Amino acid sequence: MKVLVAYYSRTGNTRRVAEAIAKSLEAEVEDIRDYENRLGVIGFLRSGYEALRRRPAAIQPVKKNPEEYDVVVIGSPVWAGSLSSPVRAYLTMHGHKIKEVALFTTYGISEGRIFRQMEELLPKKPIAEISIREGEIRSGEYLKKIEKFIGVLKRLGKRILHDNSGAT
Repeated sequence: MKVLVAYYSRTGNTRRVAEAIAKSLEAEVEDIRDYENRLGVIGFLRSGYEALRRRPAAIQPVKKNPEEYDVVVIGSPVWAGSLSSPVRAYLTMHGHKIKEVALFTTYGISEGRIFRQMEELLPKKPIAEISIREGEIRSGEYLKKIEKFIGVLKRLGKRILHDNSGAT
């Protein structure tokens, strides 16, 4: 199963989760990058404003074509209870190319409506979803959640590959 993990991370939390997922799945990684300086209080406020307004950010061109993967795992931080603007842009531009998708989020207070917002930008329902609190990342508890998530993806991945091969 050929897997891509595409994510955006402002603080490094989502990156940490993405790297753990990618390592477990032996997946390739796409770090979604935008052009904004999102550091500090101003960056935090700008990010929340864009998310609440559902404004996609201007992102840098991607290096990997999601169409070339059996499954794309997409990760986003939750900003003001909403989808981050860089991931919104990625899904707007590339969501229609994705064959199968799994989603993950990192959040501090509440995961909000992020999965629903991501699903609105995708052609089909995700095969798996996982939310990870900031405290779980700090404590290392997120690794147990990722292990279960990976198990689901591997089981479903075998079915997907079987279905796509034309075998009966």
